[in-house]
Amino acid sequence: MSGGYCLPCERWREATVVVAVVEVNSGPGRVVEACLPHAREYAAYPLAPQWLRDELAALDAPEG
Repeated sequence: MSGGYCLPCERWREATVVVAVVEVNSGPGRVVEACLPHAREYAAYPLAPQWLRDELAALDAPEG
């Protein structure tokens, strides 16, 4: 986790995670980042990628 621009908040946040990867036909794609509350909200959608749910579960898992 690192700081970045949260698209739903429309501002820089201290901690963000990647919530989507935008692929294009030519040129570089890009990633969409969101703060943890917005990432969790996005992960609840049925079409959200499984890797996002897995990443958030790993962040929420107790260390040990």
